[in-house]
Amino acid sequence: MEVVRFLLEHGAKCDVKTFDGERCVYGALTDDIRKLLLKEYNVINKKIIRRNDYDEFLRKLLNDTKYTDIIFKIHNNRYQFRAHRCILMIRSKYFYKKFLGKWKDKHIIHIDNKQVNPDAFQILLQYLYTGIVEFSFKIHDDVCRLFRQCHLNKINEMIDCHIQELQKKSRSSMFRNKNVTIFLDFPVSLDYRKLYRTTLPEEFSDPDNDDENIESMKQTITGDVVFQIENQQFNCHKLFFAIRSDYFAALFCDHFQESLDHRKIQTIDKIDKFIINDRIDLFRLLTCFIYTNNIDNDITLDQVCDLLYASDVYLIESLKRYCATIIGTNIGNFNPIDIIKWSRILNLPKLEAIATQYIADNLKNFINENDFKKLVIDDAQSVRQRQETDTIDIIDDIRYYLSINSTKKDLQYEFQQIDLLLQSLELDA
Repeated sequence: MEVVRFLLEHGAKCDVKTFDGERCVYGALTDDIRKLLLKEYNVINKKIIRRNDYDEFLRKLLNDTKYTDIIFKIHNNRYQFRAHRCILMIRSKYFYKKFLGKWKDKHIIHIDNKQVNPDAFQILLQYLYTGIVEFSFKIHDDVCRLFRQCHLNKINEMIDCHIQELQKKSRSSMFRNKNVTIFLDFPVSLDYRKLYRTTLPEEFSDPDNDDENIESMKQTITGDVVFQIENQQFNCHKLFFAIRSDYFAALFCDHFQESLDHRKIQTIDKIDKFIINDRIDLFRLLTCFIYTNNIDNDITLDQVCDLLYASDVYLIESLKRYCATIIGTNIGNFNPIDIIKWSRILNLPKLEAIATQYIADNLKNFINENDFKKLVIDDAQSVRQRQETDTIDIIDDIRYYLSINSTKKDLQYEFQQIDLLLQSLELDA
């Protein structure tokens, strides 16, 4: 225990974001060592534990170099950082004003102020893109100075409060050696939703709910790609679509120029324009999810199946799972037989299981339905050179759910009903 503490206090790192670091935490020799790593040195945090798709997406935004449109060069070009105006402007009033004023027509920004620590600048960018503030305490002053220069005073206050809390809980020697990692996680969804709102055609404007600055932002935070759907235009950002969707990444690389469904019709001032032959309401939902990872307040149950199919077409796996979750949560509002068929086509086994269990729980409502009989027959015919002893997938699954949820008396009756169905279909399983 003391050896581990000594190593950590003198600069050793146990980074759970690496394979070896994670193995060190979960393979710690004693509970005391694990507690030291987790609580005093904070090597695991909520963001690491979640590791969800949107967090990964934000990280990819930060690391992107293909779609950057601004470069910051620090200390006579010794350090270089590529970034995206649209993100900096939507996340920071300071950068918004700079890009409308002094930096308006610039593509390279030189920062020669010796007080600007390049490591602190990287932390600033990480915060603006992902909402994460993570740094070693030894550069605390540099980080806070830079945040203050960018008018992020509230963030500085929260950093100071967090440090005070750590000082109360931890040994003072940790701060003397300055090896403590400061970690805070701030929400970014509201700002990215504003950016999404700037992409929408006029018919989707919402004066009652939109920020009063949205209309002016539409004129100042411009995109680099236009999608035309039903004679309406979405002014979007390739960065977001390309990272979220391999389909759009390929589209932007001219891989689909022969496609009549999605074709580029012109390029003006480096802004590509594509015609998308799709429903405008579905494309709006898709765009909302790409930017914000959330469409709870926008989607209706009537749209969710069509959006599920669209998410598969556009290769957005996270949206596909999102739609599947909505359907699964509201399975009683859908035809579970259709959902089983869709789930198999779209490779959604969890959704298929939910629909199958719903049929098992309500077997009397489905056992005589022609659609259900056809599903049983199709499953039986899917087994090549089927023998009498072979099973039928849907029947096996229903029997399983019945066996774990029904009383003994009900189970016997329900199994008899299934046997009668199979006999009527001249099937054995």
